[in-house]
Amino acid sequence: MEPTAPSQYILITQCLQNDFFLNLDCQLSLPDSAVSKLLLDSESGASLRTEGHRRVLSEAELGRSPLARFLDATVGSRMRGHGDGVLHLINIRDWHVPGEAYDLERRQYGAHCEAGTWGAAYVDGLTDVLAPDLRAPADGWGGQLRVHHVRSNTLFDFQHSSGGRPDLGEPAPLTALLDGLLGDGRQETTHVVVIGVLTDIKVQLLLTGIRSRYDVRQLVVSDALTASRTLERHLTALDFCQRVLHTEVMTGLAELARFLGSRPDDDRRLSRGGDAEFVGYSSYIQDKQGILSYEDARMRDYRIQTAERLRRAQHTVGFASKFLLGLGTCLLVGALLLSLVGVFLPDRIGWQSPAVLGVLGVGQIVTLFFARPVRSVQDALAEETRYRMILESRSLKVALARFHITTAAALRRHDDAEGQTDALARQLEILERMDTADFEQLKQLGVDPRTEPPGAGRPRGRSRSQAS
Repeated sequence: MEPTAPSQYILITQCLQNDFFLNLDCQLSLPDSAVSKLLLDSESGASLRTEGHRRVLSEAELGRSPLARFLDATVGSRMRGHGDGVLHLINIRDWHVPGEAYDLERRQYGAHCEAGTWGAAYVDGLTDVLAPDLRAPADGWGGQLRVHHVRSNTLFDFQHSSGGRPDLGEPAPLTALLDGLLGDGRQETTHVVVIGVLTDIKVQLLLTGIRSRYDVRQLVVSDALTASRTLERHLTALDFCQRVLHTEVMTGLAELARFLGSRPDDDRRLSRGGDAEFVGYSSYIQDKQGILSYEDARMRDYRIQTAERLRRAQHTVGFASKFLLGLGTCLLVGALLLSLVGVFLPDRIGWQSPAVLGVLGVGQIVTLFFARPVRSVQDALAEETRYRMILESRSLKVALARFHITTAAALRRHDDAEGQTDALARQLEILERMDTADFEQLKQLGVDPRTEPPGAGRPRGRSRSQAS
């Protein structure tokens, strides 16, 4: 058997640049919560400070951050001569020069990472570990660390663009680099880790490209060292990477460093990442989808009940119309027959009886074709309008409830049962107020839902069906 190729490790950083972390004027700048997750130590109690339109972090604060500790345990460890195998550090940066491609992206995401600006540079304070090749020793750290800088002008880093339209015929720098690192059967022994921002855009597209182009067995994305504009987007992207791309989502920083061949057990400063861990939200997508699908099912029930209610009303109106038409026709026929009999037998039948029957018959037909239809249509239209307004109002309230109740923070698992119970009680209280308002509207339609005494055990869905 041929000898197995030695293990190699690839750490890919995505967009660790000032525009995403420190530039408050940039439209793509992350919120404080996401920046704090990567650049502040959660245990120190420090908070982000701003000077003008920039966030400012001291060297001491940045040194204690999860991102800095991880880079020191991996890149810094290789620089000190520790670690197994060769670590390839690939730094991908957004780097936009004036051109058609940048104009298209700028219109959608705003100006960002323009070539040569402060915003396009690496995050202040992390340049020494992200670009250590600028002061590399002659032996290149004994061959244990190799640094690659990739500039990307498109959302999809595997697509080449030199400022104009993307040239599909020329391989992008990242494509050429990974083709060399992952070729010759190295997919089996290569460990690839992706960190950076934005999870739902750049990171997700990067992982999609890696998974579609290379047969990488060990592909990992860090939860603690990735972030997006909102927690929902971050979690949704990680869920996609885990379920669809079959990418392992790893949270612990020490575990992630060991995966890259480092030995962080000697560094006690390397602890777990931020508080918002993907493993704690592993059922978030399923929970939210369950709530939304339940409400969608209820709305479908309302539509079905409304359609059935209108069908019965139309059937009743149709039956009444046929009855009135038949009755009026019979009265007119009777009046006509009596009139004919009265012509031949004037002594037996007077003119009064045919006249009365004729008036009654004409009255029924006039009522049917003029007064009754107009009133019935008006009543049905008014009732249908109010009923639809109630359903639309409930849809709006449900949409608001979805926004506030089914957020990631609301669905997060609580360590104590009391906290989980309080969260559930608040959610149920909101829904109770919604139901009360709906029932009040239904009462005005003449539908008075029967109230059950406490402990009757009637399912809530049954009450809604009766109310509708």
